Amino acid sequence: MLKIIVSILFLLPFLAHAEEKPDLAELKHPVKACLFKVEGNGLEKTSYLFGTIHLSDPRLLKLHPNAEAAFKASDTFYAEINLDPGAQLQVAPLVMRKDDTKLTDAIGPELTNKLNKVLKDINPVLSAAPFDALKTWAVAASLPLIESQLMGKAALDQVLYQRAVKENKKTDALESADSQVAVFDKFTEQEQQIMLSDTLDMMIAEQDAEIKSIERMLNVYLTGTTDEIADMMTAEMAKMNSNPELTKRLMKALLDDRNIDMANKANEFMQAAPEKCHFFAVGAAHYTGKTAVQDLLEEKGYTITPLFD
Repeated sequence: MLKIIVSILFLLPFLAHAEEKPDLAELKHPVKACLFKVEGNGLEKTSYLFGTIHLSDPRLLKLHPNAEAAFKASDTFYAEINLDPGAQLQVAPLVMRKDDTKLTDAIGPELTNKLNKVLKDINPVLSAAPFDALKTWAVAASLPLIESQLMGKAALDQVLYQRAVKENKKTDALESADSQVAVFDKFTEQEQQIMLSDTLDMMIAEQDAEIKSIERMLNVYLTGTTDEIADMMTAEMAKMNSNPELTKRLMKALLDDRNIDMANKANEFMQAAPEKCHFFAVGAAHYTGKTAVQDLLEEKGYTITPLFD
């Protein structure tokens, strides 16, 4: 579940750019690879930073040629968190409520009605009741991708992990489930309800939209660059103006703080095995902003080269 968190940052109208975009329906793989080459600082082999999107689509699962070559060359694959099925089962208790209160009781009738409206728009059989055991922030994080998850297809991150296992690559993670959960547990119940309300308002506002947010997010990933992803995030955060101070804190917790930890952990892994080719696959948003992972690694002495085209 925690793998979808950063996807929330991309939910906004598709931004137009002067560059002509290809026919999305005809794409076989992303037009550009969200990929960086990592060299120097004692490394004996080139390593790679790859930006993923936590969705499933045939055009995603066939990697851009640059990303495919990098993945094949790698000795070790790293995701954000451990994607082993057993490890994933251990995440479930972490997102369960511990206040002896049902979600619907905690958020009240008005927000519950809004939640039911959104869920029934996704699928008429859905309601808030099955979510009663979850923390409020976990529901907010889950909602945007429920429709995609109901299709039962593995997201890009999971598919890459499965490939790595099948190809006998070593696998590891840059974060623990506990650390990802801690990002949201630091917010009060009231703040979590603001997050949920904002998410529901955005989803209700686009119910009649010709192109849904998830599809727009996918389109930008398939055709854009990290700069375009950053533009999307900036515009979306500007829309969430019900509590600007909370939005600022949320962005810091989701990206800035985690990026620092990710860069430190990636450095630790590479320095421990400089003779290996390391392939780090995390959400593309982590390669944007003032604490972009690649920039933090460059500050540590690595040479970082984009391999977009």
